[in-house]
Amino acid sequence: MNTDHLRAFVAAVDEGTFESASALLQISGSAFSQRIKALEREVGHVLLTRTVPVAPTESGAELLRIARQTVMLEDEARRSLGFHRIPGEAAPTVTLSVAVNADSLASWFLRVLQEAATWDDVELHFYAEDQEHTHELLRNGTVAAAVAENPTPVSGCRSTVLGVMRYWPVASTELLDRHRSPGRVVDWQRVPLVEYGIRDSLQRTGLRRLGVSGTPTTHMVPSVEAYNAAVGYGLGWGMIPESMMPPGVREGTHPDLAVVEEIGLQETVLHWQHWSSTTAVMDRLTGAVRRAAARMR
Repeated sequence: MNTDHLRAFVAAVDEGTFESASALLQISGSAFSQRIKALEREVGHVLLTRTVPVAPTESGAELLRIARQTVMLEDEARRSLGFHRIPGEAAPTVTLSVAVNADSLASWFLRVLQEAATWDDVELHFYAEDQEHTHELLRNGTVAAAVAENPTPVSGCRSTVLGVMRYWPVASTELLDRHRSPGRVVDWQRVPLVEYGIRDSLQRTGLRRLGVSGTPTTHMVPSVEAYNAAVGYGLGWGMIPESMMPPGVREGTHPDLAVVEEIGLQETVLHWQHWSSTTAVMDRLTGAVRRAAARMR
C-alpha cells in the first residue's frame, strides 16, 4: 500500500475532517480526497464515514492499526537515515498515541513525561481511559500502547506486568455519621458515592463486597484532582490511589477523613501492552514506562 495514502487515512481519523487533515499534510483538499479514494479502491472497502467528525468504518477500523504502524515505521526510518521528503525540511517527528488510566497519568506516569521532555523526535498523544478499557483503544488502532488491566495481549501486541495500583475507600467522617442508624451501622444503600466516569467500576465493586445491590446517589467527577477533593469535601465516598492519600488517613489520624475498613483495600494489576513491531522510539517509551512503574508507590 502507498504510505502517503495510509498517512492521509490516519490524518483523517485523527483530525476529524478532510479539511483539517489536508492542512496538516500541506496538500490541497482535492489531492487529499484522491488519496483516500485511491486507498479505498485498493482495499475494496469504504474506510471512512463522510461525517463530522470523520470516523473509520468497520473495515477502516481493521486497517487503522496497520496504517499507524506503517506510518510510524516510515517516519522512524526516515529520521534514522536522515532522509527527508523535501531537501532542507526538518526530520519527521514520530507520533506515538498512548492510552493511560487517569489515576496513573496523574501519579506515577508523570515520570514518563519527565523523561519524554528530553526527546526531540517524538510527539506523544495521550488518551485517558479507565484501565479496564484502555486495551480497546489498542485493539481498534487508536493507540500504539496502553496501560491496561487486561493481561491478555491484543492481537499483534506484547503484554508485560508493570505493577500494582492500590486503592483505598475513603469517606469523610461527617458523611458517614449522617448515614448511621441508631445502632451506629452505616446504611451504604444511602451513602452517596463519587465515580470518575461511567466506566469507573471500583466503587461498585466495593459495594458488592458489602452486599449492596442497589444504586446509591452517584456523583460523576471526571478529574482526578477534583475527584479526590470531592471525596475530601464529603460529596460522597470513593476509592483513592494509595499514592494520593492525604497524610494521616491510613494511619487514622486525619481530622476529617477515614478509610472505610468494611470495604477494604482494592488492588489492580497494571500491564503495559504495545505493538509487537520493535522500533527505537517504542523501546524508549517502554523503558521509561517500566522505570516509572518500578516506583509506582
